[in-house]
Amino acid sequence: MRITNNMMTYNFLSSLNKSLEKANKIQMQLADGKALHAPSDDPIKVVRSLRFSTSMELNNQYTQNAQDAISWMDTTDDNMQDLSKIMINIKEQVIQASNGTNPTEAVQSIGRTVDNMINQMINIGNSQIGGRYIFAGQNDRTPPFTRIGDTITYNGDNEKISMPIHPGEATPSQDSVNLTGTDVFGPGLKILNDLIEIKNHLSSGTPADQQWLSDTGLALIEADTDKMLLSHTTLGSRMSIYEMAKNMLESSNTIIEGDQASNDSVDVARGIVDYKNAENVYKSALQIGARIMPMSLVDFLR
Repeated sequence: MRITNNMMTYNFLSSLNKSLEKANKIQMQLADGKALHAPSDDPIKVVRSLRFSTSMELNNQYTQNAQDAISWMDTTDDNMQDLSKIMINIKEQVIQASNGTNPTEAVQSIGRTVDNMINQMINIGNSQIGGRYIFAGQNDRTPPFTRIGDTITYNGDNEKISMPIHPGEATPSQDSVNLTGTDVFGPGLKILNDLIEIKNHLSSGTPADQQWLSDTGLALIEADTDKMLLSHTTLGSRMSIYEMAKNMLESSNTIIEGDQASNDSVDVARGIVDYKNAENVYKSALQIGARIMPMSLVDFLR
């Protein structure tokens, strides 16, 4: 095969450019600490990096869900504690009114106090977080409780709000974060209706009413308080699950970040050695090329 000057020049420049590209690639890696800038750098590591990124994105979403769920349940927990305190206060008022020695006016005054506490409970039932009513089920854009006279209406639904923290379909028993109005106040708002009935007997204040409060009213409050406590306990159990899941997700995020950093980062010590070698090869190529490149007419014209 006939070798021309142009062929020799082209082959030399092509090899020289490859050496320069290698040195430039290593220099880029050392500059930003990343070993991967294009799929061709290392296809296997690039695929692995994409998997790490996908896992991190999912984990971040689950972590955010867990945080949102804990915030929701913390707010619910605070409101449940307030409701429990009011129930205890009402019980104390009923005990005071049912001793059989109070004048009618005093019992009626207690009735007005209890009526105000019922209104407080309704206000708590209409609590919000981020513009969403926490006891309204999935119908959380509408105030769940309204009261007209002695009639209290629940405008929410009994659907659960789920914030998944794991792959797969969400299930209300595992992923729900809310308590509905039925969960808090019983089917048909039994607890609130019991309190309305107690309030009415207090408002009458007769000896017969006081006897009813002693025989029946206190028993209703005891049962209703236990029912509310059970709902509160269920919420606390789910809070523990979400807090544990959040800790595990955060630990997983740390592990994934470390694995991705190891996969994507350049070995600085090795990179420096490789760069010096590539630089030396390039310089040597320039020196050798200057000696072996064929002379041209321009050289003679000098």
